[in-house]
Amino acid sequence: MMDPLFSNDWPIRLPLYIIFGIVCEFLFTSTADLIKPNFVKSWNVVADKATVSPPDWRLRGRDPRLMGYSFLWMIPIYALLIFIEPAGRLLSPLPFYLRGIIYVIALWIVEYTTGFLIKKISGRCPWDYSASRFNLHGYIRWDFFPFWFVFMLSAEWLSSKFVLLTPAIKALF
Repeated sequence: MMDPLFSNDWPIRLPLYIIFGIVCEFLFTSTADLIKPNFVKSWNVVADKATVSPPDWRLRGRDPRLMGYSFLWMIPIYALLIFIEPAGRLLSPLPFYLRGIIYVIALWIVEYTTGFLIKKISGRCPWDYSASRFNLHGYIRWDFFPFWFVFMLSAEWLSSKFVLLTPAIKALF
């Protein structure tokens, strides 16, 4: 008999994956804006320059406030991290660098697909990378590979911790 993809307790862990994804995004965007001036402009998340007032922090370059940001669209997208549990079991015999590469390829497929669908639904992809020279149709940035690699291997590592934490969370409710 084949093991199920998920235990019956997966809904308990789902919010943990969402929180993990959003916290990582906040950390990434806040530090990237501090380290690299005008980083946010390479995301095209700022409205057209003509409609943004000059004192806007995003037009001045580095932002020492460490203000991170995300999009509501990311909640269901980060919920997909729950699939790291069965993927981690399946890929566990492989060395970490191969697992990381496979995870990033899977993430890019999700990033491209969801970006494309969100643009079809809303008229604009929230993470439009078109201003970056290392992009694929504005949905994927190839130069983000190292960040996604670390992110996905961290998610894999955390998934085992989340599974161990599940009984304690269940006991609270």
